[in-house]
Order: sequence, then C-alpha cells, then structure tokens
Amino acid sequence: MKKNIFLGFCSLAFCTLISAQSKADKFKKIKELGGIEEYLYLPNGMNILLLQDNASPVATVQIVYRVGSKNEVLGNTGSTHLLEHLMFKGTPTFNKNNGNTITDVLQNTGAQLNATTWYDRTNYFETLPSDKIELALQIEADRMRNSLLTKEDKEAEMTVVRNEFERGENDPNSLLNQEIWSSAYIAHPYHHATIGWKSDIEKAPIEVLRNFYNTYYWPDNATLTIIGDFKKENVFNLVDKYFGGITKAPNAMPQPYTEEPIQYGPRKIIIKKTGELGVVNKAYKIPGALNEDLPALKILGEIIGSGPSAILNTTFVDSGLGIYTYANVSQFKEVGLFMIGVGFPTTSNHEDIDSKIAEVVAKIKKDGVTADEINRVTAKISAETLLARDGSGVISSELNEAIAAGDWTIYITGVDKLKKVTPADVLRVAQKYLIEDQSTTGYFIPKQSGTQSQGEPQANNFIPSTGPFYYRHPEGRHAHEETSSGASLLQKNTMADTAVNEIAIEKSASAYKREKVVGIDVVSVKTSAKDFVTVAASISLGNFVNETKNPMIPSLTASMLSKGTTLNDKFKFSEKLEKLGVYLNVNANTTNIYIDFKCLKKDLDQVIALLAEEIRNPLFDQKEFENLKQQYTGNIQQGLNDPGQRGSIALTQAIYPKANPNYNLSVEEDLTNIKNATLDEVKAFHKKYFGPASMHLVIVGDTEGANLNNSLKKSFKNWNGGVSETLKFEETAKVPSKTEVITIAEKPSAELYIGQYTGLKRADADYIPFYIANYTLGAGFAGRLMQTVRDTDGLTYSISSSMGGNIMTGGYWMINASFNPSLFQKGLDATMVQLNKWVKEGITAEELENKKTNLIGSFKVGLSTTNGVAGTILSFIERGLEPSYIEQYPKDIQKVTLKEVNDAITKYVQLDKMIIIKSGSLDKDGNPIQ
Repeated sequence: MKKNIFLGFCSLAFCTLISAQSKADKFKKIKELGGIEEYLYLPNGMNILLLQDNASPVATVQIVYRVGSKNEVLGNTGSTHLLEHLMFKGTPTFNKNNGNTITDVLQNTGAQLNATTWYDRTNYFETLPSDKIELALQIEADRMRNSLLTKEDKEAEMTVVRNEFERGENDPNSLLNQEIWSSAYIAHPYHHATIGWKSDIEKAPIEVLRNFYNTYYWPDNATLTIIGDFKKENVFNLVDKYFGGITKAPNAMPQPYTEEPIQYGPRKIIIKKTGELGVVNKAYKIPGALNEDLPALKILGEIIGSGPSAILNTTFVDSGLGIYTYANVSQFKEVGLFMIGVGFPTTSNHEDIDSKIAEVVAKIKKDGVTADEINRVTAKISAETLLARDGSGVISSELNEAIAAGDWTIYITGVDKLKKVTPADVLRVAQKYLIEDQSTTGYFIPKQSGTQSQGEPQANNFIPSTGPFYYRHPEGRHAHEETSSGASLLQKNTMADTAVNEIAIEKSASAYKREKVVGIDVVSVKTSAKDFVTVAASISLGNFVNETKNPMIPSLTASMLSKGTTLNDKFKFSEKLEKLGVYLNVNANTTNIYIDFKCLKKDLDQVIALLAEEIRNPLFDQKEFENLKQQYTGNIQQGLNDPGQRGSIALTQAIYPKANPNYNLSVEEDLTNIKNATLDEVKAFHKKYFGPASMHLVIVGDTEGANLNNSLKKSFKNWNGGVSETLKFEETAKVPSKTEVITIAEKPSAELYIGQYTGLKRADADYIPFYIANYTLGAGFAGRLMQTVRDTDGLTYSISSSMGGNIMTGGYWMINASFNPSLFQKGLDATMVQLNKWVKEGITAEELENKKTNLIGSFKVGLSTTNGVAGTILSFIERGLEPSYIEQYPKDIQKVTLKEVNDAITKYVQLDKMIIIKSGSLDKDGNPIQ
C-alpha cells in the first residue's frame, strides 16, 4: 500500500517534470551574442530576444513587426502608420467601454509606452516596473490578434493622423526631404513617406486596414524583445501563457519585390514656400543596411558632417556661407540615400551652395580621407555606443532598428565592422556611390514671410522658445504620440522631480555623498551603471535677468566656449572630446548656466580637465564671435514662421509684464540684441558669472574609483568667481481675458494656446496638488484632453496641458493643441468643454488614485538611467533640498487629498480670465485662410 502511494506520488512529480520539460522544449535557442539570447518559440515561429539585467526593478517589453510602409501599395500609403494608431484603440479585453484602455492600464503602472512606424518595421513598447511584465505581455499578445479596428475609431483617428501630417508640412526641412525621397525613388516603395499621402490618409477604408492587420500581424512576423529585470523561466511561462494560443500566419505574407530602375541622370526638385532660410539637400543612392559597404559609408558621413572639424562645417559654417550643415546615411533594409544638407541665409545663393557641395564631393572622391580621420570617428562611435547603453529603453530602441535591417546582431557587431574600415574603403565607396547621375538635389527657396499679428489689442512680437517640431528627417520616425527628442538632460520641465527619471540608486545611507570641492557643491550618487558616469552641473546667474543687460549674452557666451581655448583651437579641442565619445554641453539662459556630459569612468579625469580648459580659458576669437552671431540670427529668424513658437511667446507676453523673468522678448528684439552684442560684453559676463560661488555638480553612475574630487582639485585649483545672490522679481497678477490671432500664411496646422497666470512656485504647498490636477487633465495618453479631443473627437494629433515658467517665480498654466485651420474652432470648442468640466467639477477619487499610482510608478520606472537622476537631483539642490528628497517625493504624492486637488483647481484657474492665442493660417477672426 505504501509502495503504491509512493509510486503515485512519483508519477505526479514525473508528470510535473514532463510538463516543465515540454514547456522548455518549446523555446529553441538560436544563438547568443553580447549578452543577448535569441530564441524561437516553436509553436508559432515568434522570435524572442532576451537581455537580462537585474540591477534595476525595470524592464522594457517590445514587439517588432517586420512590416512597414514599404509593404503598402499605391492608394493605400500610410496604412501601416494609421493601423499602428488604431492598435491603441483596444481589444474586447482592454477598451474604453470597459474603462480599461491600453494606455490607461499601462500608464497607471508608471509605464512609458509608445509605438513607431518606419519603412521596414512597426514596433510597440513599454518600459515599466518589472513586476508588471506579465501585463505588458498580455496586452501585446491580445492586440496582436484581437484588435477591434472599428470604422468609428478609424474615422476619428484619420483626422489625428492627418494633423500629424499637417504638422510636418509646417517644417521646411521635412517637406523638402519628403520631396527628395519621392523623386529619388520612383518605383521602390521607399518612394512614399511613412505617414502616407494626405488623400490616402483621408480615404483609407477600414477594410484595407483590417486586411493589412490580418496579413502581417502574426507571431511568425514578429520579434519580441525583453530587456531588464526578469527571470528567464518566468518569461518563458508568460510567453507560453499569452502567445501560446496564437497560431502562425495562415497564409504567406506578401513582400515587395519592386527594384528601383537605373537612374540616367541627376534629378532636381524645387520648393517655394514661406520661410526664412534657404536649404540645399543633395542625396545619393546607396545600398541597404547589411551591405558590406555601409560601414565605410557611415564613416564617410561622420567625417563629412559630424563635429566642428567636419568638412561641411569648415566649408560652409566657418566661412559664413551657411547656418547649419549635416550628412546622413540611411540604414534601411533594402536601399537608402547618402544625404548632404546645408541651410543658409538668403544672402547666399542656392546654385553657389550646390556648386560648393559638388566641390566637396569631388575633392573627397579624388583625395579620400586620412587614417587619422577614420581613427577619430571610430573612437568616437565606439565610446558613444557604450555610453548609449544606459537603460533598457535605449537598448530596445537600437535593437529595433537592427531587427528592421534584417539582423539584430549588427547592434553588437557594428562597431567592430567600423574599426575595420580603411582609407581605401572610404575612397572606394565615395567613388562608387557619390555619383552625380545617381543624385537627387532639392532646393527650398523661402518666400517673404509676410507675417502679421491681428486682434484686439495689437499683438506683441515674438521669439522662438524651443526648437521647431521635428517631423521627418531621413532617419525620423512616425509615432503614435510625439516623444522627446535628443534634448540636453538639463532641459528640465517645471517639475523635474516628477518626470520619468531612470536610475537604479543603491538603497543605502551612503548612496548620496555631498561635499564642497574647490568651492563647488558636489553630490555623488553610486548606481548600478557599469563603467560610465553622467555629470550635470549648474551655475546661478543671480539677478542678471533684472540688470537691464543684453539677454542674449549668456547664451552667446556659452556657445563661444566651444569655439576654442587659449591652449587648443576649436578643431584640436573638439577632436580630443570626439575621441572620448563625449559631448560637453554648456548652455545658458538668463537665470542659469548648465553643464552636462556622459563619459566612461576611465576617461573622467581627461574630461574634467577639458571642461576646466573650456570654461576657464576660452579663446573668445572675434571672427568666431561674428560667425556665431550670424548663426543665431538665421536660427531665430525661423521662428517668424513657426505657429507653435509664435503662439507660445504670445501667451507669455499676454500673461507677464516685460520686466518679469517669464516674459519672452520678440524676434525683432532678439535680433537687435544679437546684432548689438559685443565680444567685450561676453568677456565681462564670463569673468563675473563663471565660478564656484553658486555652482552645483552632480555625478551619477559607476562613481566608485572615479576620483572625481581629485580631478576637480587638479583642474579647478584657484578657480574663483561667480555670484551667490538670489533672483529678485515682482509678483504679478492675473490679467483680463484676451483672444489674439497670429496670422502665418501657408501653414496647414495651426496652434492653440489657452492659459493664465497662477503664481505657483515649486515650494508652494499647492504645487503638487495642482500638478496632479493638471496631470489628470492633460498629461500623456491617459489625460482627459487626449482621451476626448484626440481619441474620441479625432480633432488633433497633439493636445496637452502643462505648468510653465521659472519654478522659483510665479508660474503659469496652459493648454496647447494643434488643429487643421478648418477644424480650429471645433477643436477650441471641444477643448473648452473639457476645461469647463475640469474647473467646475474637479477630478474624481478614482482619477486621483490612478494618477498617484501613475506618478509613483513612473518614479519607479525612473530608476534605470543616469541622465534622469542627475538632472533631477540637480533640480533638488538648486531649490535648497537634499538629494535624499528623491525618496520623499513619492510620499508627498501619496498624501495629497482629493479636496486639496480640487481646491487647487478652483483657486488657480478662473474661466473668465482665459488668455486664448490662435496661431497659424487663420484670419483676424480666427477663420481659416482660404
């Protein structure tokens, strides 16, 4: 009897073992490289890439479908991208009617999520707390085959995508590049932009999108990547649980087979549209990403177009012929373009710039490049590659492009291939591909702006406050929702400590070390990062903004620092940094100087020495200064034709008096200030404000053994100066309601701004309650504005609310949205419905709990990159807080009550005091210009 019982028990254990073995047998290991393991899920052919790193409680789940805009046919362009948008609309399990949309459910965990479409692929991803990996896998499996794809959702989302298209049409460079690609490739499906032609976006039948979905959205056409904190056995179980019921595609997936015919001569296109700068872009046809010539072409592109010593920069910018230059090597799977671009003032001639580009190309084809140039570029790319692997999200993004190219291993082997490139290789590819008969040249010829401001009262002038909306560069992306571009880590929002700041801080009493080193306030934070550190620093300008000095001087001074030192000219200095793969960013506004960089730990001493050389011993060359002033002039002039910049400036000018630090000057005033700025003013500013008196420096990462303090003592010995005074400002008050129209011709997307003064400072008790209130209204996918005006009404690609202004002074609150001019009034009305409801009814208890979970969860997700934590801790200590506030912040969020939130709304937002700015192709009454 006992024997039988024993045998029975053994049988059960044996069955369990067999079950476990059979599950493991479903995952066939293909290969492993660079810590990444590739598996094939045998039941349905799905590829899986795993990169395990358990240092931080964060992971990125991404699924890449090997389908992009190249799979579309004439009449259905943009289908892939429109389908990508619809994939967020829900499934029978996750949908709006159930109250658990995909975006809500994910954002309430604190996830960063998005999707992008490109020529060769479409990807969906979420970076989230690692204990929520199962949720991410459940959602991705569910929408792989169960997306609703309703006609109603398609009709609403069509206008959203059309507005995205229109926003791109606002930008001269994106418009020109779209025309170049369309002219360079007349047969291959790379011919049309990923976003598609406008008429196709408007008319695409839902049946076409469903057919596209049912053709390509299958596991055997997908690669699932999971990067970060997980256990492989657990991941296998979850993949089997959620993807196991999905079969392979029932039919073969059609692939494009069209090849581009031979080009029998150079092509040229010309665009004439409102603008301030001329542009010449020249493109040469090149092979696909896996071709053996691509490494040499990439090296050539870097030598031509990257850094102060780049050939294009010395030829055009240093000579005063151009404002900016670039060279870009596309890396698509099948074919691509090698692009050279120059933007220039109207004092230069398009034909002259074109001829000069031809001379540059001819010289390269004749003389080639040197081994030293190649070594400089490969050293730079090698270091940059290591430094870029800072967080699971960044790694998954790079893997995404490698998967799209057809071989994920190039993410690991790419640098090694570059190191094998020789001068002979570069000369060969230049002679082989930079052929005039295989080129397409585009001219953007700016028409006179003719801008005007209309309304009551008369509008003030404007100055751009941020860079132009970035829509389509040859290596751009089309996303479900626009994301941050490569801004400096110190371009912080008004509540940097609530942004998603990704770092894994070692939880110990000694995690934060703070001390004075040569007069500098230094904070050191050891994290799980390996072999690299990020440094962020700031220097206060005290009361500079109120001293009636030229407000362009701080920015001009910061920019001059990279133009050479008394020890090295700008070329030698930049080459030293490039070999280390380091971008030493020094920028300034009227209140602070900001410094940041990332470097390998072993190079920290060299980088600190170079930093000291740059900020202590600038050359301040007169010729470089005059050249810089011309570049500033050209860049700022572009703001005259940017509805977003014009509108945002109008809003601050309507809210604040001119003496307030948050008031932005006009373009005309700024151009005058640039013209009047002198090198003596720059030298005087540098002498007074650059010093340790108010300098804070934060170093984050693999700090053990980095010897930062020794480096600072060695390089900054006897450094003095700076100011310790505080910013003075006068409190302002709410102004009466006002509506203003800024008319800018030929802009298919207009911008709406609604806002008013709140007077809130970051230290105020009401700040966090109001921040939560604003977050509920307009932050991200889960904000009310996105879920109604965009998702339900389908009126805009982008709408949000935010808190603006210097956080140490009285701030303001605003809504910003973009609309087609013909839908502008409808969009304004829909926005006002949500604004009225928010002010009069407040938010609900459920919304409050969801937003708390969201914000606190995002703080947890914020424990994975060094960049975020460096900027965040710097913002703390600038406000007089200790670095350890990073542990207190979630508690401050959690303790906020519903009454505090709703009281803050009614206290700081008054419906009868709204400032409304309408900017774009609208007449004086706000109606669309015909």
